[in-house]
Amino acid sequence: MIALPFLAFNDNPVPGKRAHHALVYDEGSNQVVMTCGSTPVDDNSAIFLNDTWSFDGKQWKTFNLTSDLRSGMTLAYHAKKKKIFSFGGFSDAGSLGELRVLEGESWKVISTFDEMKAAEAGFVYDEARDKMIKFGGSAARGQTNGATWEWDGISWKKFDGTGPQGRQAFAMVYDSKRKKTVLYGGTGGGRDPFTDGVWEFDGTKWENIPLNGANPGSRLSPGYAFDSKRGMLIIFGGISDRKMSNETWGWDGKQWKKLADTGPSARAMGYMAYDKKRDRIVLFGGRISWPNDANDTWEWDGNKWTEVKF
Repeated sequence: MIALPFLAFNDNPVPGKRAHHALVYDEGSNQVVMTCGSTPVDDNSAIFLNDTWSFDGKQWKTFNLTSDLRSGMTLAYHAKKKKIFSFGGFSDAGSLGELRVLEGESWKVISTFDEMKAAEAGFVYDEARDKMIKFGGSAARGQTNGATWEWDGISWKKFDGTGPQGRQAFAMVYDSKRKKTVLYGGTGGGRDPFTDGVWEFDGTKWENIPLNGANPGSRLSPGYAFDSKRGMLIIFGGISDRKMSNETWGWDGKQWKKLADTGPSARAMGYMAYDKKRDRIVLFGGRISWPNDANDTWEWDGNKWTEVKF
């Protein structure tokens, strides 16, 4: 269990508006943890954030944690080590190649490699193989990574097989039911969204499953989470056909199914995490339009969305 140092409640019990943030479910405390991100302050500029919050289904709490200002990082919970890890992100210095672990009241940097630097990358824990998987992300403006890396707890190793084309702003989860990393959507350096179907990685190869039948189509910066009870990748919103979407779709390893087109308003980066104990996917914030971000909280119970009021 991760012992996070609580602060007293802020005057405002809800995190501020943001996008480019990250959520993860902490299985030790049975809470969703959210950190960092950025949000526009006017038509031409934005500020980076460094706060950390947890949500237990009833209220948000903030922590006294030391972090730098960054956005576009990704979080993963390591079930064996019982710790939250983060990878990459973007700061004033550009894209980052840092692997960090949350310990005590701060983030501890474990490794830094310029070859791996990325914002909006894919980062998951493969619990069957006890390895962290990192794929893709933006190394710099107009430059995306297409490499797959694995961390065994000691060192990184680059996967030397073929895989998805380099991209950023995609959905990537670990499917614990089928023991595969699942990837969908995103965009390359040219900013055109991919429609190359689902990609799945089992540790030995990437397999491409082309779009067939009903499907989400192009999808850039969706919210995403893996529902382990139903064995489904769930995606919400994102940019589709150059428009903000409010659709919810599920992938069960064989086919896509449209689950809803009501709930949160259309948005990109409405990031999510699956609360295993309560069987709810929690969504917070996201970009409604530039320069307008949200700070609402929603829950998906497998059938419908409900806004959590404070």
